Amino acid sequence: MNETFSDLSSYPGLEDAAPVTEFFHEVADDSLASGNVFVSAMGGGTCNSEFEFLTGASMGNMGGGVYPYVLYDLEGVDNLAAYFRDLGYGTHAIHPAEASNWRRDRIYDQLGFDTFDDITTMEDADTFRDLVTDRATYERALQKIDEGDGPQFVFDVTIQNHGGYDTGLVPAADRVHTEGVENPEVDEFLSAIKQSDEDLRWLVDELNARDEPTVVVFFGDHQPGFADWLFEHTYGKSAEDATLEEVQERYHTPYFIWANEAAREQYGDRLSAIEDADVTSLNYLASLLVKAAGLPETVHTGYMDALRKELPAVNLNGYQDAEGAWHWFGEEVDSEAQQRAEEALKTYGIVQYDNLFNKDSDFHEV
Repeated sequence: MNETFSDLSSYPGLEDAAPVTEFFHEVADDSLASGNVFVSAMGGGTCNSEFEFLTGASMGNMGGGVYPYVLYDLEGVDNLAAYFRDLGYGTHAIHPAEASNWRRDRIYDQLGFDTFDDITTMEDADTFRDLVTDRATYERALQKIDEGDGPQFVFDVTIQNHGGYDTGLVPAADRVHTEGVENPEVDEFLSAIKQSDEDLRWLVDELNARDEPTVVVFFGDHQPGFADWLFEHTYGKSAEDATLEEVQERYHTPYFIWANEAAREQYGDRLSAIEDADVTSLNYLASLLVKAAGLPETVHTGYMDALRKELPAVNLNGYQDAEGAWHWFGEEVDSEAQQRAEEALKTYGIVQYDNLFNKDSDFHEV
């Protein structure tokens, strides 16, 4: 989960911003699944993106201003870390910041991570803008894989691209300027994303040079905090006057699920390309990973895969129906596809509650 990794080239007049994510798109084009993933956070609230990805829950069922990492005991909640641990994987979390941020020091243990590497374990790591680089976290992830016995699941929450973007600490040789937006914060942000793209190239090359079959899920947790300003600047209208489709422009990031050469050679018959996931949301990424990698399905992942057919994307702002139309929560139903999505959303809310707060239910049986 890459801090604030987002492609601003979809904003009007910012088509030239695409080169800073050039390698990302090369990998995405060669991935098992890729596209836009809709999130429930913007400019902050990273913990909620973690929560949606790991648990398959949606903040759309919980409302604004809610931070489950802070409010709830997640012990026993069905989630990706517990899933891999049950399969015999070592499970590791990496985030080069204070362990107590968003109560990660407690939550990661509750979710089933065996280890958690925080900033105290990476104090001598390389930095960019005074923040630990993506590459340093990738090196630590590979170290976890090399040191572990058997297969390993590593959840790497990077920090390099964190706001604010007025530090002035980008070296001259690494600075990026995009025509059409004369804003130093945008320039610094894009400079950081370009560095992330280069670090991603290093990781992909390194994994392809190894014999260890590896699958990578890569996505941004949210767009930068200036997304509201950027919308108003490029769309020429107030963010308060935006349609739901325009609101969602600020709530998606790019993602891919990619397998290295060793995985394709050894497990090619198990891997599955997923063609209908170019638009999805964070709550589905774990089940998409299970499907793409040919991993054992559970009641949870099977349910999420079925849910995605009627409710392809859902986040804090609203939901998309099977015909691709976006809807606000609670708006009048005016189509059969929306009716099916509404029914699926109601059932999803019950299932999500069961997972989070009724932990002895059959939902958790494989």
